Amino acid sequence: MTNRIARIAAPVAFLGAAAASMSLLGPGAGASVSASSSAAGARMLIGGDPICIAEIPGVPMSLCFAPGTPAEEIAEVSQRLQAQWANDLATREQMEGGTSYQLGNRWILNGSSSLGQPLTLRWSMPADGLSIPDGLFGGAASPNNLNATFTTKFGGVEAGKNLLRQVFQRWSDLSGVTYQEVSDDGAAWPNSSGGSTRGDVRIVGRNFQSTGVLAYNFFPNTGDMCIVTSNSGLWTTTNQNRYFRNIIAHEHGHGLGFDHVCPQNSTKLMEPFLATNFDGPQTDDIRCVNRAYGDRFEPNDSAASGSSGWTSTTSATTSLVNVSIDDNSDVDFYKFTATAGSTLSVSLVASGSATAYNSGPQNNDGSCSAGSPVNARTIHDLNFQVLQGPSGSIVLSTAASAAAGSTEAVSNLSLPASDTYTIRVYPSTTTDDVQMYALSVTLNLAPATPGDMNGDDVVDGADLGILLALWGPITCGNNGDFNDDCKVDGADLGVLLANWG
Repeated sequence: MTNRIARIAAPVAFLGAAAASMSLLGPGAGASVSASSSAAGARMLIGGDPICIAEIPGVPMSLCFAPGTPAEEIAEVSQRLQAQWANDLATREQMEGGTSYQLGNRWILNGSSSLGQPLTLRWSMPADGLSIPDGLFGGAASPNNLNATFTTKFGGVEAGKNLLRQVFQRWSDLSGVTYQEVSDDGAAWPNSSGGSTRGDVRIVGRNFQSTGVLAYNFFPNTGDMCIVTSNSGLWTTTNQNRYFRNIIAHEHGHGLGFDHVCPQNSTKLMEPFLATNFDGPQTDDIRCVNRAYGDRFEPNDSAASGSSGWTSTTSATTSLVNVSIDDNSDVDFYKFTATAGSTLSVSLVASGSATAYNSGPQNNDGSCSAGSPVNARTIHDLNFQVLQGPSGSIVLSTAASAAAGSTEAVSNLSLPASDTYTIRVYPSTTTDDVQMYALSVTLNLAPATPGDMNGDDVVDGADLGILLALWGPITCGNNGDFNDDCKVDGADLGVLLANWG
């Protein structure tokens, strides 16, 4: 995790060259549709995929449109929003994107502002009836009806919420973002500030008379989402409601601070045209969320704070996937305890897409750039060390001989004492970017020496003192009850003395 603070930049336009004209990329190779004042009557041909607009100049929110939405409607909505927000434009905080993903502004909440720093976001759904303003056309407000829509569409409010929970859980599994579902006090929407009385991210729904918009979402530090429930007929149930879940995951990606990424080839969740040939965030999206918020084990930047990604009470093999270092200064520590004579095998390999892919920004006119080749497995050359002691002061082994993208490994390393151990993963290269990896750990625990009460591999007076302090009935299975009769007595003392020295 980096300690670098986001740099402040002037507002920039990511979509639309001017209020009067906007070009949007279609699904075919090189196809585009111009949405301008002369485009009346034209319709966008975008197959079955929704198109999502990451940013309209001066508008701090994103929108997803249904397939077949007229180009003139997209232009009208975009231009109206641009005028509406012209006087309220807030300075965007531009983060440092990598060679692929497009990171805009991450959340700044409860002191969490640095790249790679984990974050807890609360989310809530207000009750139906809350007045939701017309954030698209400037018309009349309409009551929130998302709860009723979930009941109609999915059979109950909880069934609909479960789909939202699945989306949030997937983002959480892939990153340092933790989600908490909370109640909502019904304050005016959009409005996330309210302490514990409502979510940081608030999700509502409302009807619009006629629009191709499926949902729109505000960027941090608001993050609120409005689902256009009058278009709920488009939410197919195929693949466990993947159409709906991918729209929510994409829009919340903007709510986490991510901009669109190109080219449009149905390989990345945050592409302008949303695809359903995959489920949720892909390699490029995972790298982006890791850059912004770290992986799910952050903060684990020291031996003392090292995360335990596995239990070490029994011999087992554990594989950690979709973890990463978020830049060239990040170091990950994984901590465990083991008995003397235990053996450890570790393999570390970079992960991500198996082949290189093209990735880059969306053009200012809304079209997609061709991007540049990215090999997600060779961003960094990752190495690891096995350390002993609570502070990791003793280096037992270093694996640093393989080339970037290849596997670093150590096999059957004997652990010399009953102690705390740490696996330290670090980059040996200086690229300021994310490297995903997979870590496989096999720990074969040696049985502890009977009578070694304090784990120092010596049975002596110190252990005798501990045993005598436990004399009498004891909880079954506790240390000191060597013969498992649920009491510490002469039989246990005999075992200790037999192993003295």
